[in-house]
Amino acid sequence: MARSKELSPNHRLEQLIAETEWDNVGVLADRVNRLLHQAGSRRVIHRTTPYKWLRGHVPSGPVPALVVRALSTALGRDLTFDDVWLHRGPTTVTEVIRAHEGLDQPWDITGLHKLLAELDTVPARRVVLAATGTVLTTLAWQSLAAPIPRLIAPRKPTTAVPPSALRIVDSLVSSAQAADDREGSSARQTISMSVPIIVKLLQEGDYSPEAGAHLARSLAQVCQTLASMHHDELAAGISQRLYLMALRAAHAAGDHALVASILARMSVQASDYGQAADAVQLAATATEAAAHAMPSVRALVAAHKGIAHASARELDAFEASIDDSNRFFEQAALQAEAPSWASHADRTELDAIAGRGLVILAAKRSADPLMVLPRASELLQARAQTPLGGDHQRSALRHGALYSLALAQLGNLDAAVDAAETALTRLPAVASTRSVMLLRDLAFFLDRHSAAYPRARMIVHEINGHCRRLHLR
Repeated sequence: MARSKELSPNHRLEQLIAETEWDNVGVLADRVNRLLHQAGSRRVIHRTTPYKWLRGHVPSGPVPALVVRALSTALGRDLTFDDVWLHRGPTTVTEVIRAHEGLDQPWDITGLHKLLAELDTVPARRVVLAATGTVLTTLAWQSLAAPIPRLIAPRKPTTAVPPSALRIVDSLVSSAQAADDREGSSARQTISMSVPIIVKLLQEGDYSPEAGAHLARSLAQVCQTLASMHHDELAAGISQRLYLMALRAAHAAGDHALVASILARMSVQASDYGQAADAVQLAATATEAAAHAMPSVRALVAAHKGIAHASARELDAFEASIDDSNRFFEQAALQAEAPSWASHADRTELDAIAGRGLVILAAKRSADPLMVLPRASELLQARAQTPLGGDHQRSALRHGALYSLALAQLGNLDAAVDAAETALTRLPAVASTRSVMLLRDLAFFLDRHSAAYPRARMIVHEINGHCRRLHLR
Protein backbone atom coordinates (compact mmCIF):
# COMPACT_ATOMS: atom_id res chain seq x y z
CA MET A 1 0.00 0.00 0.00
CA ALA A 2 1.36 3.43 -0.96
CA ARG A 3 2.03 5.74 1.96
CA SER A 4 -0.10 8.88 2.07
CA LYS A 5 1.73 12.13 1.57
CA GLU A 6 3.11 13.45 4.85
CA LEU A 7 1.54 16.77 5.84
CA SER A 8 3.32 19.74 7.37
CA PRO A 9 1.68 21.65 10.23
CA ASN A 10 -0.04 24.84 9.06
CA HIS A 11 1.61 27.45 11.27
CA ARG A 12 0.13 30.26 9.14
CA LEU A 13 -3.40 29.23 10.07
CA GLU A 14 -2.37 28.68 13.69
CA GLN A 15 -0.96 32.22 13.93
CA LEU A 16 -4.04 33.79 12.34
CA ILE A 17 -6.40 31.97 14.70
CA ALA A 18 -4.27 33.12 17.61
CA GLU A 19 -4.59 36.72 16.41
CA THR A 20 -8.38 36.50 16.51
CA GLU A 21 -8.25 35.70 20.25
CA TRP A 22 -11.08 33.22 19.83
CA ASP A 23 -11.56 30.84 22.76
CA ASN A 24 -10.96 27.78 20.57
CA VAL A 25 -10.78 26.64 16.95
CA GLY A 26 -14.44 25.63 17.10
CA VAL A 27 -15.31 29.30 16.64
CA LEU A 28 -13.71 29.14 13.18
CA ALA A 29 -15.90 26.14 12.33
CA ASP A 30 -18.97 28.08 13.50
CA ARG A 31 -18.05 31.07 11.30
CA VAL A 32 -17.48 28.85 8.27
CA ASN A 33 -20.78 27.03 8.84
CA ARG A 34 -22.56 30.38 8.90
CA LEU A 35 -20.99 31.29 5.55
CA LEU A 36 -21.82 27.87 4.09
CA HIS A 37 -25.45 28.41 5.08
CA GLN A 38 -25.48 31.85 3.45
CA ALA A 39 -24.04 30.32 0.29
CA GLY A 40 -26.84 27.74 0.15
CA SER A 41 -24.66 24.77 1.08
CA ARG A 42 -25.99 22.08 3.41
CA ARG A 43 -22.47 21.02 4.38
CA VAL A 44 -21.66 21.31 8.09
CA ILE A 45 -18.13 21.50 9.56
CA HIS A 46 -17.66 19.83 12.93
CA ARG A 47 -16.17 22.07 15.60
CA THR A 48 -13.10 19.84 15.89
CA THR A 49 -12.37 19.74 12.15
CA PRO A 50 -10.09 22.84 12.19
CA TYR A 51 -7.58 20.77 14.18
CA LYS A 52 -7.07 18.72 10.99
CA TRP A 53 -6.42 21.92 9.09
CA LEU A 54 -3.79 22.91 11.64
CA ARG A 55 -2.08 19.58 10.97
CA GLY A 56 -1.83 20.50 7.27
CA HIS A 57 -5.02 19.13 5.77
CA VAL A 58 -6.75 21.37 3.19
CA PRO A 59 -10.53 20.84 2.95
CA SER A 60 -12.41 20.45 -0.33
CA GLY A 61 -14.89 22.60 -2.19
CA PRO A 62 -15.59 26.16 -1.05
CA VAL A 63 -14.40 25.68 2.54
CA PRO A 64 -10.78 26.92 2.09
CA ALA A 65 -12.02 30.16 0.52
CA LEU A 66 -14.62 30.57 3.26
CA VAL A 67 -11.95 30.10 5.93
CA VAL A 68 -10.01 32.94 4.31
CA ARG A 69 -13.17 35.06 4.31
CA ALA A 70 -13.98 34.29 7.94
CA LEU A 71 -10.47 35.14 9.11
CA SER A 72 -10.36 38.31 7.00
CA THR A 73 -13.59 39.50 8.60
CA ALA A 74 -12.44 38.64 12.12
CA LEU A 75 -9.06 40.36 11.72
CA GLY A 76 -10.31 43.36 9.75
CA ARG A 77 -7.87 42.97 6.87
CA ASP A 78 -7.88 41.24 3.48
CA LEU A 79 -6.14 37.88 3.42
CA THR A 80 -5.24 35.83 0.35
CA PHE A 81 -5.44 32.08 -0.08
CA ASP A 82 -1.66 31.81 0.32
CA ASP A 83 -1.78 33.78 3.57
CA VAL A 84 -3.79 30.95 5.11
CA TRP A 85 -3.05 27.68 3.32
CA LEU A 86 0.20 25.89 2.53
CA HIS A 87 -1.06 24.37 -0.72
CA ARG A 88 -4.15 24.34 -2.89
CA GLY A 89 -5.48 20.90 -2.01
CA PRO A 90 -8.78 19.78 -3.59
CA THR A 91 -10.40 23.23 -3.57
CA THR A 92 -12.70 24.15 -6.47
CA VAL A 93 -13.51 27.75 -5.54
CA THR A 94 -11.45 30.75 -6.58
CA GLU A 95 -13.58 33.61 -5.29
CA VAL A 96 -15.94 34.46 -2.44
CA ILE A 97 -18.07 37.59 -2.85
CA ARG A 98 -21.03 39.27 -1.18
CA ALA A 99 -24.22 39.49 -3.19
CA HIS A 100 -23.84 43.23 -3.78
CA GLU A 101 -20.15 43.24 -4.75
CA GLY A 102 -19.49 44.59 -8.24
CA LEU A 103 -23.02 45.98 -8.56
CA ASP A 104 -22.22 49.52 -7.41
CA GLN A 105 -22.45 50.88 -10.96
CA PRO A 106 -24.08 54.17 -12.02
CA TRP A 107 -27.85 53.96 -12.43
CA ASP A 108 -27.59 54.89 -16.11
CA ILE A 109 -27.31 53.02 -19.38
CA THR A 110 -23.52 52.65 -19.04
CA GLY A 111 -23.89 51.11 -15.60
CA LEU A 112 -26.63 48.81 -16.85
CA HIS A 113 -24.46 47.46 -19.67
CA LYS A 114 -21.61 46.79 -17.23
CA LEU A 115 -24.01 44.78 -15.11
CA LEU A 116 -25.29 42.92 -18.16
CA ALA A 117 -21.74 41.80 -18.86
CA GLU A 118 -21.46 40.61 -15.26
CA LEU A 119 -24.77 38.74 -15.49
CA ASP A 120 -23.77 37.10 -18.77
CA THR A 121 -20.34 35.92 -17.59
CA VAL A 122 -20.75 34.91 -13.95
CA PRO A 123 -17.85 32.54 -13.15
CA ALA A 124 -18.95 29.08 -12.07
CA ARG A 125 -16.20 28.81 -9.46
CA ARG A 126 -17.63 31.42 -7.13
CA VAL A 127 -19.34 31.43 -3.76
CA VAL A 128 -21.90 34.20 -3.25
CA LEU A 129 -22.75 35.26 0.30
CA ALA A 130 -25.82 37.25 1.29
CA ALA A 131 -25.46 40.95 2.12
CA THR A 132 -27.10 42.66 5.08
CA GLY A 133 -27.53 46.14 6.51
CA THR A 134 -26.92 49.42 4.76
CA VAL A 135 -25.06 47.94 1.77
CA LEU A 136 -28.34 46.29 0.88
CA THR A 137 -30.92 48.87 1.88
CA THR A 138 -28.93 51.73 0.28
CA LEU A 139 -29.25 50.04 -3.12
CA ALA A 140 -32.98 49.74 -2.53
CA TRP A 141 -33.43 53.44 -1.79
CA GLN A 142 -31.19 54.36 -4.74
CA SER A 143 -33.53 52.48 -7.06
CA LEU A 144 -36.27 54.96 -6.14
CA ALA A 145 -34.21 58.12 -6.44
CA ALA A 146 -32.10 57.49 -9.56
CA PRO A 147 -33.32 58.89 -12.91
CA ILE A 148 -34.69 56.37 -15.41
CA PRO A 149 -32.19 55.91 -18.29
CA ARG A 150 -33.31 55.97 -21.92
CA LEU A 151 -32.52 52.53 -23.32
CA ILE A 152 -31.12 52.84 -26.82
CA ALA A 153 -29.52 50.29 -29.09
CA PRO A 154 -25.71 50.08 -29.26
CA ARG A 155 -24.00 52.12 -31.97
CA LYS A 156 -23.21 49.08 -34.09
CA PRO A 157 -25.98 46.54 -33.44
CA THR A 158 -25.47 43.05 -34.82
CA THR A 159 -28.82 41.45 -34.01
CA ALA A 160 -32.27 42.39 -35.25
CA VAL A 161 -35.03 42.63 -32.63
CA PRO A 162 -38.33 42.39 -34.54
CA PRO A 163 -41.69 42.16 -32.76
CA SER A 164 -41.53 38.38 -33.10
CA ALA A 165 -38.35 38.35 -30.97
CA LEU A 166 -40.15 40.22 -28.21
CA ARG A 167 -43.02 37.75 -28.38
CA ILE A 168 -40.56 34.86 -27.98
CA VAL A 169 -39.01 36.60 -24.97
CA ASP A 170 -42.47 37.14 -23.47
CA SER A 171 -43.13 33.42 -23.89
CA LEU A 172 -39.90 32.58 -22.04
CA VAL A 173 -40.85 34.94 -19.21
CA SER A 174 -44.38 33.58 -18.80
CA SER A 175 -43.14 29.97 -18.97
CA ALA A 176 -40.59 30.69 -16.23
CA GLN A 177 -43.23 32.25 -13.98
CA ALA A 178 -45.63 29.36 -14.56
CA ALA A 179 -42.91 26.81 -13.77
CA ASP A 180 -42.05 28.63 -10.53
CA ASP A 181 -45.71 28.68 -9.53
CA ARG A 182 -46.33 25.01 -10.29
CA GLU A 183 -42.99 23.25 -9.78
CA GLY A 184 -40.95 25.42 -7.44
CA SER A 185 -37.22 25.42 -8.08
CA SER A 186 -36.95 22.27 -10.19
CA ALA A 187 -36.68 24.14 -13.51
CA ARG A 188 -34.19 26.81 -12.40
CA GLN A 189 -31.29 25.45 -14.47
CA THR A 190 -33.39 25.42 -17.63
CA ILE A 191 -34.85 28.87 -16.98
CA SER A 192 -31.39 30.33 -16.36
CA MET A 193 -30.57 29.54 -20.00
CA SER A 194 -33.00 32.25 -21.10
CA VAL A 195 -30.96 34.97 -19.36
CA PRO A 196 -28.10 35.05 -21.93
CA ILE A 197 -30.65 35.31 -24.74
CA ILE A 198 -32.20 38.49 -23.33
CA VAL A 199 -28.80 39.89 -22.32
CA LYS A 200 -27.47 39.38 -25.86
CA LEU A 201 -30.45 41.21 -27.35
CA LEU A 202 -29.89 44.16 -24.98
CA GLN A 203 -26.15 44.23 -25.64
CA GLU A 204 -26.16 43.75 -29.40
CA GLY A 205 -29.72 44.26 -30.64
CA ASP A 206 -31.15 46.89 -32.94
CA TYR A 207 -34.17 48.15 -31.00
CA SER A 208 -36.19 51.26 -30.22
CA PRO A 209 -36.20 52.76 -26.69
CA GLU A 210 -39.61 51.17 -26.14
CA ALA A 211 -38.36 47.75 -27.20
CA GLY A 212 -35.27 48.25 -25.04
CA ALA A 213 -37.49 48.89 -22.02
CA HIS A 214 -39.50 45.79 -22.96
CA LEU A 215 -36.33 43.67 -22.94
CA ALA A 216 -35.14 45.15 -19.65
CA ARG A 217 -38.52 44.42 -18.07
CA SER A 218 -38.37 40.84 -19.33
CA LEU A 219 -34.86 40.40 -17.93
CA ALA A 220 -36.02 41.73 -14.56
CA GLN A 221 -38.90 39.25 -14.46
CA VAL A 222 -36.72 36.25 -15.31
CA CYS A 223 -34.13 37.27 -12.71
CA GLN A 224 -36.88 37.76 -10.14
CA THR A 225 -38.23 34.28 -10.88
CA LEU A 226 -34.77 32.69 -10.66
CA ALA A 227 -34.11 34.54 -7.41
CA SER A 228 -37.32 33.13 -5.96
CA MET A 229 -36.31 29.62 -7.00
CA HIS A 230 -32.83 29.89 -5.47
CA HIS A 231 -34.31 31.31 -2.28
CA ASP A 232 -36.57 28.26 -2.08
CA GLU A 233 -33.43 26.10 -2.22
CA LEU A 234 -31.68 28.10 0.55
CA ALA A 235 -29.10 29.69 -1.80
CA ALA A 236 -29.43 33.08 -0.09
CA GLY A 237 -26.45 34.80 -1.73
CA ILE A 238 -27.22 33.79 -5.31
CA SER A 239 -30.89 34.60 -4.79
CA GLN A 240 -30.12 38.05 -3.40
CA ARG A 241 -27.70 38.82 -6.22
CA LEU A 242 -30.34 37.89 -8.78
CA TYR A 243 -32.87 40.11 -7.01
CA LEU A 244 -30.41 43.01 -7.17
CA MET A 245 -29.84 42.36 -10.89
CA ALA A 246 -33.60 42.27 -11.38
CA LEU A 247 -33.91 45.56 -9.50
CA ARG A 248 -31.45 47.30 -11.84
CA ALA A 249 -33.21 45.95 -14.93
CA ALA A 250 -36.69 46.91 -13.68
CA HIS A 251 -35.41 50.41 -12.84
CA ALA A 252 -33.91 50.73 -16.33
CA ALA A 253 -37.28 49.73 -17.80
CA GLY A 254 -38.99 52.45 -15.77
CA ASP A 255 -41.37 49.87 -14.31
CA HIS A 256 -42.03 51.11 -10.77
CA ALA A 257 -44.56 48.37 -10.05
CA LEU A 258 -42.01 45.68 -10.89
CA VAL A 259 -39.40 47.49 -8.78
CA ALA A 260 -41.89 47.35 -5.90
CA SER A 261 -42.44 43.62 -6.41
CA ILE A 262 -38.71 42.88 -6.35
CA LEU A 263 -38.14 44.96 -3.23
CA ALA A 264 -41.08 43.26 -1.51
CA ARG A 265 -39.67 39.83 -2.31
CA MET A 266 -36.26 40.91 -1.02
CA SER A 267 -38.02 41.98 2.16
CA VAL A 268 -39.58 38.53 2.57
CA GLN A 269 -36.19 36.92 1.96
CA ALA A 270 -34.64 39.08 4.68
CA SER A 271 -37.46 38.04 7.03
CA ASP A 272 -36.84 34.37 6.31
CA TYR A 273 -33.18 34.79 7.26
CA GLY A 274 -33.92 36.63 10.49
CA GLN A 275 -32.86 40.08 9.24
CA ALA A 276 -35.95 41.87 10.55
CA ALA A 277 -34.53 45.41 10.38
CA ASP A 278 -33.51 44.92 6.73
CA ALA A 279 -36.92 43.40 5.99
CA VAL A 280 -38.79 46.43 7.35
CA GLN A 281 -36.55 48.86 5.45
CA LEU A 282 -36.98 46.94 2.19
CA ALA A 283 -40.74 46.77 2.74
CA ALA A 284 -40.80 50.55 3.17
CA THR A 285 -39.00 51.05 -0.15
CA ALA A 286 -41.38 48.62 -1.84
CA THR A 287 -44.38 50.54 -0.50
CA GLU A 288 -42.99 53.81 -1.81
CA ALA A 289 -42.22 52.30 -5.22
CA ALA A 290 -45.78 50.97 -5.45
CA ALA A 291 -47.41 54.28 -4.49
CA HIS A 292 -48.86 54.79 -7.98
CA ALA A 293 -49.19 51.15 -9.02
CA MET A 294 -52.49 49.42 -9.70
CA PRO A 295 -54.32 48.17 -6.59
CA SER A 296 -53.54 44.49 -7.24
CA VAL A 297 -49.81 45.24 -7.03
CA ARG A 298 -50.27 47.39 -3.93
CA ALA A 299 -52.28 44.60 -2.29
CA LEU A 300 -49.44 42.12 -2.85
CA VAL A 301 -46.76 44.55 -1.66
CA ALA A 302 -48.77 45.37 1.49
CA ALA A 303 -49.21 41.66 2.26
CA HIS A 304 -45.45 41.12 2.00
CA LYS A 305 -44.89 44.18 4.16
CA GLY A 306 -46.98 42.41 6.79
CA ILE A 307 -44.44 39.54 6.79
CA ALA A 308 -41.65 42.04 7.48
CA HIS A 309 -43.50 43.54 10.43
CA ALA A 310 -44.33 40.09 11.76
CA SER A 311 -40.65 39.13 11.67
CA ALA A 312 -39.89 42.35 13.57
CA ARG A 313 -42.53 41.46 16.20
CA GLU A 314 -44.62 44.51 15.32
CA LEU A 315 -48.19 43.28 15.74
CA ASP A 316 -49.95 46.61 15.16
CA ALA A 317 -47.93 47.35 12.02
CA PHE A 318 -48.64 43.83 10.76
CA GLU A 319 -52.38 44.30 11.21
CA ALA A 320 -52.25 47.69 9.48
CA SER A 321 -50.41 46.16 6.52
CA ILE A 322 -52.94 43.35 6.16
CA ASP A 323 -55.79 45.88 6.37
CA ASP A 324 -54.11 47.86 3.57
CA SER A 325 -53.73 44.68 1.52
CA ASN A 326 -57.41 43.83 1.90
CA ARG A 327 -58.46 47.39 1.03
CA PHE A 328 -56.33 47.45 -2.13
CA PHE A 329 -57.62 44.02 -3.16
CA GLU A 330 -61.21 45.25 -2.97
CA GLN A 331 -60.22 48.16 -5.23
CA ALA A 332 -58.45 45.79 -7.64
CA ALA A 333 -61.74 44.19 -8.67
CA LEU A 334 -62.63 47.48 -10.38
CA GLN A 335 -59.26 47.89 -12.14
CA ALA A 336 -57.50 46.46 -15.15
CA GLU A 337 -55.90 43.02 -15.16
CA ALA A 338 -52.78 42.66 -12.99
CA PRO A 339 -49.34 42.21 -14.58
CA SER A 340 -48.39 38.57 -15.17
CA TRP A 341 -45.93 38.46 -12.27
CA ALA A 342 -48.74 39.51 -9.88
CA SER A 343 -51.53 37.38 -11.33
CA HIS A 344 -51.13 34.78 -8.56
CA ALA A 345 -52.17 37.35 -5.93
CA ASP A 346 -55.80 36.32 -5.65
CA ARG A 347 -57.86 36.29 -2.46
CA THR A 348 -56.58 32.84 -1.53
CA GLU A 349 -52.91 33.80 -1.87
CA LEU A 350 -53.24 37.07 0.03
CA ASP A 351 -55.03 35.27 2.85
CA ALA A 352 -52.28 32.66 2.93
CA ILE A 353 -49.59 35.36 3.22
CA ALA A 354 -51.51 36.92 6.12
CA GLY A 355 -51.79 33.50 7.74
CA ARG A 356 -48.05 33.01 7.37
CA GLY A 357 -47.48 36.30 9.19
CA LEU A 358 -49.70 35.16 12.08
CA VAL A 359 -47.71 31.92 12.39
CA ILE A 360 -44.51 33.99 12.56
CA LEU A 361 -46.00 36.22 15.26
CA ALA A 362 -47.07 33.17 17.27
CA ALA A 363 -43.60 31.62 16.97
CA LYS A 364 -42.00 34.83 18.19
CA ARG A 365 -44.52 35.08 21.04
CA SER A 366 -45.46 38.54 19.80
CA ALA A 367 -49.10 37.52 20.08
CA ASP A 368 -50.95 34.88 22.07
CA PRO A 369 -50.68 31.69 19.97
CA LEU A 370 -54.07 30.48 21.17
CA MET A 371 -55.56 33.72 19.86
CA VAL A 372 -53.79 34.05 16.48
CA LEU A 373 -53.30 30.41 15.39
CA PRO A 374 -57.03 29.68 14.87
CA ARG A 375 -57.21 32.72 12.61
CA ALA A 376 -53.98 31.68 10.88
CA SER A 377 -55.34 28.20 10.14
CA GLU A 378 -58.52 29.70 8.67
CA LEU A 379 -56.50 31.98 6.38
CA LEU A 380 -54.10 29.20 5.31
CA GLN A 381 -56.70 26.49 4.73
CA ALA A 382 -57.83 27.37 1.21
CA ARG A 383 -54.33 27.55 -0.24
CA ALA A 384 -53.26 24.41 1.65
CA GLN A 385 -56.17 22.54 0.09
CA THR A 386 -55.45 23.70 -3.47
CA PRO A 387 -56.25 20.77 -5.81
CA LEU A 388 -53.26 18.62 -6.72
CA GLY A 389 -51.75 19.05 -10.16
CA GLY A 390 -53.08 22.55 -10.89
CA ASP A 391 -51.62 26.00 -10.47
CA HIS A 392 -50.04 27.39 -7.29
CA GLN A 393 -48.53 24.05 -6.23
CA ARG A 394 -45.40 25.58 -4.73
CA SER A 395 -47.44 28.02 -2.64
CA ALA A 396 -49.80 25.19 -1.66
CA LEU A 397 -46.86 23.12 -0.43
CA ARG A 398 -45.35 25.96 1.62
CA HIS A 399 -48.59 27.18 3.11
CA GLY A 400 -49.83 23.62 3.56
CA ALA A 401 -46.81 22.97 5.77
CA LEU A 402 -47.63 26.10 7.78
CA TYR A 403 -51.30 25.12 7.98
CA SER A 404 -50.35 21.72 9.36
CA LEU A 405 -47.97 23.30 11.87
CA ALA A 406 -50.66 25.71 13.09
CA LEU A 407 -53.15 22.89 13.54
CA ALA A 408 -50.59 20.78 15.41
CA GLN A 409 -49.82 23.62 17.79
CA LEU A 410 -53.54 23.97 18.45
CA GLY A 411 -53.68 20.27 19.40
CA ASN A 412 -55.71 19.21 16.35
CA LEU A 413 -53.38 16.33 15.50
CA ASP A 414 -55.68 14.46 13.10
CA ALA A 415 -56.22 17.53 10.91
CA ALA A 416 -52.51 18.40 11.17
CA VAL A 417 -51.48 14.96 9.90
CA ASP A 418 -54.08 15.15 7.12
CA ALA A 419 -52.63 18.49 6.01
CA ALA A 420 -49.07 17.18 6.22
CA GLU A 421 -49.99 14.16 4.08
CA THR A 422 -51.51 16.45 1.46
CA ALA A 423 -48.38 18.62 1.47
CA LEU A 424 -46.14 15.57 1.09
CA THR A 425 -48.09 14.35 -1.94
CA ARG A 426 -46.98 17.53 -3.73
CA LEU A 427 -43.27 16.85 -3.27
CA PRO A 428 -42.75 14.58 -6.31
CA ALA A 429 -43.86 17.46 -8.55
CA VAL A 430 -42.59 20.45 -6.54
CA ALA A 431 -39.03 21.22 -5.46
CA SER A 432 -39.04 23.35 -2.30
CA THR A 433 -36.42 22.70 0.35
CA ARG A 434 -37.72 25.63 2.39
CA SER A 435 -41.13 23.94 2.61
CA VAL A 436 -39.53 20.66 3.70
CA MET A 437 -37.82 22.61 6.48
CA LEU A 438 -41.23 23.81 7.63
CA LEU A 439 -42.42 20.20 7.63
CA ARG A 440 -39.31 19.30 9.64
CA ASP A 441 -40.44 21.79 12.30
CA LEU A 442 -43.82 20.05 12.24
CA ALA A 443 -42.15 16.64 12.66
CA PHE A 444 -40.22 17.94 15.67
CA PHE A 445 -43.51 19.01 17.27
CA LEU A 446 -45.41 15.82 16.38
CA ASP A 447 -42.59 13.60 17.60
CA ARG A 448 -43.60 14.45 21.17
CA HIS A 449 -46.92 12.70 20.50
CA SER A 450 -45.62 9.82 18.38
CA ALA A 451 -45.55 7.27 21.23
CA ALA A 452 -49.30 7.61 21.86
CA TYR A 453 -50.38 8.57 18.35
CA PRO A 454 -49.38 6.11 15.57
CA ARG A 455 -50.36 8.46 12.70
CA ALA A 456 -47.99 11.08 14.09
CA ARG A 457 -45.21 8.49 14.25
CA MET A 458 -45.74 7.54 10.60
CA ILE A 459 -45.75 11.13 9.31
CA VAL A 460 -42.66 12.01 11.36
CA HIS A 461 -40.83 9.05 9.82
CA GLU A 462 -41.82 10.12 6.30
CA ILE A 463 -40.82 13.76 6.81
CA ASN A 464 -37.47 12.73 8.30
CA GLY A 465 -36.87 10.59 5.23
CA HIS A 466 -37.32 13.62 2.97
CA CYS A 467 -34.96 15.62 5.20
CA ARG A 468 -32.28 12.94 4.95
CA ARG A 469 -32.56 12.86 1.17
CA LEU A 470 -32.08 16.63 1.09
CA HIS A 471 -29.21 16.39 3.62
CA LEU A 472 -31.10 18.62 6.04
CA ARG A 473 -30.11 18.46 9.67
